[in-house]
Amino acid sequence: MIKASRFMNEKDPHSTAVMLLLLPGRVAWAHCGDSRLYRFRGKALLNRTVDHSYVEHLIASGRITVQQALTHPNRNVLLTSLGGQDEPKMEFAEADDLLAGDAFVLCSDGLWAYFDDIELASLVAENSARAACEILIEKARQRGAGNGDNISLAIIKLAEVKDGKPKQPLDFVARAIN
Repeated sequence: MIKASRFMNEKDPHSTAVMLLLLPGRVAWAHCGDSRLYRFRGKALLNRTVDHSYVEHLIASGRITVQQALTHPNRNVLLTSLGGQDEPKMEFAEADDLLAGDAFVLCSDGLWAYFDDIELASLVAENSARAACEILIEKARQRGAGNGDNISLAIIKLAEVKDGKPKQPLDFVARAIN
């Protein structure tokens, strides 16, 4: 998922990105900028990417609180992004302790800016991935009151595969490729 953002100069567009790679028995992810990945087990937050932003730096250094960051005048200033003159800084992580029911939320600041971790975890845990997406987008739009940023969102919930291989959907039609 890539979220395009425009900064200061309309001729100099920048983007942020968050990626997830599911592999047998493990998962890997990467991000650049302030698009986030959250990993939940039920309502428990297991992982969250750390934004490459000025306010995240201020939080980490103890100069402001998370609450103050939400309204800080420089909350949209990124320390790294895609598309600038400098080479972007990508951060990578992985996990191998996956369980059925684990959920991954990949989203832009147009979504996460309107939810704390507890509310986000609850909405994801209590709904299907599709329903959670619809609810979260609707709530973010309402809370943004027409002034919100663009919203990018993907939710992946892991399911146990009973016989070791995925089943074809009922409407699947096999096709020969020449």
